[in-house]
Amino acid sequence: MSRPEKLIPSSLEEAVAELKRDPSHPVHARVDGLDVELRVLPSNETSLGVGSQLAGIGPWEGIALEELDRILREGREAGGSAPAPEMP
Repeated sequence: MSRPEKLIPSSLEEAVAELKRDPSHPVHARVDGLDVELRVLPSNETSLGVGSQLAGIGPWEGIALEELDRILREGREAGGSAPAPEMP
């Protein structure tokens, strides 16, 4: 269902305000001649990164390669990974 032109946000501020009112739906806006879509992304604070998931499985001895592969694949698909620590 399309929206009337007058109801389409014309600034990022308006689009963000609309998104804050209902973060479960993306907001389509037309800003400086560009059609844009804003949406809320899940926070990394609410989902564990791959490193935390691996630490949660406990000791590595005896883990099957298939299990490790599954954990890494799910972590990649979820996109949840903290940046690598800086080396001294």
